[in-house]
Amino acid sequence: MTKAKDSRVGGKNMNDVKKGMSRRSVLKGGAVLGAAAAVNMPFIRPSYAGSSLKVSTFGGYFEQSFSSFIYPAFTKATGIAVESVPQSESPAFLIQLQQASKAGAVPMDICCMPQSELLRGRELKLWKTYDLGKIPNASLLPDRYVNKIPSGVDGVGAMAWYTTFVVNKETVKPLPDSWKALWDPKYKNSWGLQSGGVSNIIEITSMVWFGTNDLLNSKEGIDKVIAKIAELKPNVKLWWEEEGTMQTALENDDVLGGTYYNDVAHTMAGNGTPVVSLFPKEGGVVDFGSWAQLDVSKKIAEAQAFINYTCTAEAQELMARHVGSVPLIDRAKMNLTQAEFDNVSSDVPPILVASEARLKNQSYMDQAFTKMLAG
Repeated sequence: MTKAKDSRVGGKNMNDVKKGMSRRSVLKGGAVLGAAAAVNMPFIRPSYAGSSLKVSTFGGYFEQSFSSFIYPAFTKATGIAVESVPQSESPAFLIQLQQASKAGAVPMDICCMPQSELLRGRELKLWKTYDLGKIPNASLLPDRYVNKIPSGVDGVGAMAWYTTFVVNKETVKPLPDSWKALWDPKYKNSWGLQSGGVSNIIEITSMVWFGTNDLLNSKEGIDKVIAKIAELKPNVKLWWEEEGTMQTALENDDVLGGTYYNDVAHTMAGNGTPVVSLFPKEGGVVDFGSWAQLDVSKKIAEAQAFINYTCTAEAQELMARHVGSVPLIDRAKMNLTQAEFDNVSSDVPPILVASEARLKNQSYMDQAFTKMLAG
């Protein structure tokens, strides 16, 4: 992942595709047909036959998993063909969409936007609003996953992802139960932490030491949080920006652990790396992506059908099993085993990404973090 996208869970940069695909080696042919066959028949609408939709998700194995499992099941259910578009991970992605919109180009109809990016796109007037009457399954989602604005709804939850406390279980004993262990002096020169103003260590520090993310709404509050993060510097061996850098450090025992992605950690463990993904008592950090439709897109009915499908238990189960994302609907409505649920989620209340504060103060967070590292 690029620095700009490290704050959301699912995206992988193209340099990590080979690693990602080996991690997702479960993507076998027969499973696609089996998954598609499990879709409820009421989604079939013959009038959609021959229709198509361009859908953009984060690149690498993430996009490959959607192409192998989610899109074929949706097409089976509706007759709508999906053209998969790997989503740019450039910090300029939203500006590129704005330029395309002005030119009347439609690079994709729907894209998956982390909350801070959805809000920035809203300010740029990039998104259509949805008629929820045509997306009845959106009612299965908790209200927090339906992005409401005065003119309607411009984002509907797609999936969530966790950043957790990932450690080498053979060398870190006893296993920590709190994020405060990151500050413990006995772990000098031990951790790998995501770097930069996009890092979730900002939310972790704010919640663990100050009990709230409200501090991040002001520069003075951000300064307090960054000062507490500065206390971590003796314990940090690696400030990582690319996900693959941290993965390699964990595999080579260069670090004992740190902040990392829950889904990838589980896959690494399955491949023999002695890591464990911990949900501290303060919670893992959860962010989620929303399906946003470009204002220039003309595929209104098709987009509604796609979003309606992804809100179903069947689709959420597929994403949990094959994409590694956190399902958004009530666990009781799904048929995930305990092991499948534990692989992607936790019952521990999470730390939420401070999306509104990041929209307002992201530039200052970037500057303050950079200054702290250089100091």
